Amino acid sequence: MHGCGIAIVERNYNPLSCILEFDGAASGNPGPAGAGAILRSEDGSLLYRFREGLGYQTNNVAEYRALILGLKQALRKGYRNITVYGDSELVINQLKGLWNINNAYLRNLCNEALELRDNFHLFSIFYIPREYNAEADAQANRAIFLGDGQVQEDCMN
Repeated sequence: MHGCGIAIVERNYNPLSCILEFDGAASGNPGPAGAGAILRSEDGSLLYRFREGLGYQTNNVAEYRALILGLKQALRKGYRNITVYGDSELVINQLKGLWNINNAYLRNLCNEALELRDNFHLFSIFYIPREYNAEADAQANRAIFLGDGQVQEDCMN
């Protein structure tokens, strides 16, 4: 007998996934600095480019700020699964807990990145050689000319 009832529908929860590429740049170390981040779909197609002016910073601060920029933007866009690539061995190994963090400011930036990481369902991060990070590097170098805290976004859709 068919009647009115409550249908229970199981749905597989499949949050949006993306790839983040990040890079920081400083003209001099320290010097005028910028952060660059790229979001790609799982198939590698370019979705967004972000850049942020950082004022006068070191290259390591710029690398952390680029990672933070990318993670924040990915969360704002609704992504909850993320694979991250960057060419900063320092940032990646400190974030993984493999290297000590002796600088208090870098420790604070690492903690901020770890807090952002905890908002993702799936998170993985990998080192890539500089030559494979050209798009994020280009955004970071463009960001050097932005005002401190100024963020620009390009949507490729």
